[in-house]
Amino acid sequence: MRIWTQLTFPVTQTRTLLFLIILFTCSAFGQSTVDVNQRFTPEQLIEDVDFYIKTLEEAHVNPYAHITAKEFQSRANQIKSRIREQGAMTQKEFWLLFTPLVSAVQDSHSFVVEPRFSLKPEKDTTKYFPIRTVYIDGKIVVKESFADEKIEKGAVITSINGVKSDEIIQKLSEHLFGIERERVESAALWLWVGAAEVFGRPDEFAVSFADGKKARVKGLHLPEIIQRENAARAANSAMPQTNESPLELKLLGNGVAYLNSTTFSYDLEKYKSILKDVFTQIKSADVKTLIIDVRNNRGGNSALGDALIDMFNAKPYRHYSMKWKRSDQFVENLKGKNLPVPDNYMALRPGEFISTQSPNVNPGNNPLRFSGRVFILGSKETFSSAQMFLAVIKDNGLAKIIGEETKTPVCNTGEIYFFNLPHSKLRTSVSVKYWMPPAGCKDARGVVPDLPVVRRVADYMSGRDAILETALNLIKKES
Repeated sequence: MRIWTQLTFPVTQTRTLLFLIILFTCSAFGQSTVDVNQRFTPEQLIEDVDFYIKTLEEAHVNPYAHITAKEFQSRANQIKSRIREQGAMTQKEFWLLFTPLVSAVQDSHSFVVEPRFSLKPEKDTTKYFPIRTVYIDGKIVVKESFADEKIEKGAVITSINGVKSDEIIQKLSEHLFGIERERVESAALWLWVGAAEVFGRPDEFAVSFADGKKARVKGLHLPEIIQRENAARAANSAMPQTNESPLELKLLGNGVAYLNSTTFSYDLEKYKSILKDVFTQIKSADVKTLIIDVRNNRGGNSALGDALIDMFNAKPYRHYSMKWKRSDQFVENLKGKNLPVPDNYMALRPGEFISTQSPNVNPGNNPLRFSGRVFILGSKETFSSAQMFLAVIKDNGLAKIIGEETKTPVCNTGEIYFFNLPHSKLRTSVSVKYWMPPAGCKDARGVVPDLPVVRRVADYMSGRDAILETALNLIKKES
């Protein structure tokens, strides 16, 4: 997994890859290991809070976009009071208190890495909730179960250990990041961890379901969950696993091709080579309609999205504009990584901005460019530079988008600056850039599809792909 750092312009070059996935490789970002039993004094932890606030205000591109400075400081003071009352505490105990302050920034690129990621799995004594869940139609729905007890896929959870599902989502969302709808969606995905970390790390979980059934689910240590998950993947895989490609092409017949764009985190030149192979196949197959699926694309390098656009669009279009805040912290960050610091950035005083206008892109000749109809599938999970890809298409009318509104605001932050708090060593981040799509910002809305499709629990349980089905029905209707 890599983090892309943009140092040059125009903005079509890169954007930071985010959030939940990179946590699994956080050692690459300088995550510090501390003794799980080490206790930090209240004075040390209050200094950590103050250090975070200072860094946030000096380095973050717009720290108070979703909360006033007065309200944020009030929350910080409340946390400091609780630190004084509680006294010395471990890193994990401090994480529980401190994370809601970072969450209040409501920026999915500004977060705190969970202490568990600094532990080797065999050193983690926590027993986690061995059920993976998703949030569909306002409900917590079982996606996969690795529990000893039989739990059906699609079962709707109404409470755990007496805590109702709405309260579970609200409580967990306080330890997650982004605007409210991002945190709510993420809470269900994080439940297998959060049920343990936020609700006192019980040995077992009393679960109630919407159909009236109840179960007592034993918590499992992380290595056992991983082992069971890998075994389930192997059992359900009809074919041996191969190296994952960023593009997967299927010819559906009747002149329709389906292209699954799984990631923009890939070597650019290799990606362009794959694009040539894919679109050579499309040309040879005499495809008339192309469906491009970025529903599960979590982003990476926006240049890959631009390269994909070039394969089906010939008309000029406008791209994202950007603001980049100058700070001494980020200068030192670049120098520490032996990365060049642009002269125009160094010339600014701390707190000043580099701003770019929305650039015009004029596609050149492309003999492999597809000239038929194009439909793009998007979802709540489409993220970061993949969301930029959708926004550029939507704002310039380059293709019809079908699916769900993205959960991240279309005007969003990027370029993560990582740093450790001085005493507790919690790994935190702030965003130093702000990205604006060609049509500008629309409150906190995501990319709104041209043809919305609502995800339903019944569809999930039956395995029905309502978004793809909607696209295929529309293609058939318009043919």
